[in-house]
Amino acid sequence: MKMIRIITLLAVGLFCQISLAQETSDPTTPVENTEQMEQARILQEAKEAEEAQKKIEKAIAKEEKEAKKLEKAQKRAEKAQKKAESELKKREKLSSEIDSKRRSIAKDQKKIEKLQKKMVKDEKKGKLSPLAIEKLNKKIDKLEKGIEKDKEKLRKLESKQ
Repeated sequence: MKMIRIITLLAVGLFCQISLAQETSDPTTPVENTEQMEQARILQEAKEAEEAQKKIEKAIAKEEKEAKKLEKAQKRAEKAQKKAESELKKREKLSSEIDSKRRSIAKDQKKIEKLQKKMVKDEKKGKLSPLAIEKLNKKIDKLEKGIEKDKEKLRKLESKQ
């Protein structure tokens, strides 16, 4: 039993000596070395700040480019919208003109029919003189020429459509 105590005591002593040998004391740094480390740290922080500033500036420039692109796209869209609206107005105007010419032709044809009926009716009654007949024929011819012109204009308008 004494032997076990002695061996245990020796083992504990050896263990303490090994653990003390492994422990190192904190190195004492001179003041100059500390100042240099502080300056290096400050320089590093300054570089990091510059890099961050550059990244921010790049991001701002990128955002400005995107804004300009969006603005251009918006202007193009507005221009296309205006063009489409003007095209629609032109088509509506053209359609209106075509309808107007058709109405004009129909109106002139009705006038011709009325004049012819009146002429036939007055001829039967014997109210028309040769001069009056000639006058009515001139009116009819004039209306027919107008109808021909309107038909030609109508063909041109329809070809545009």
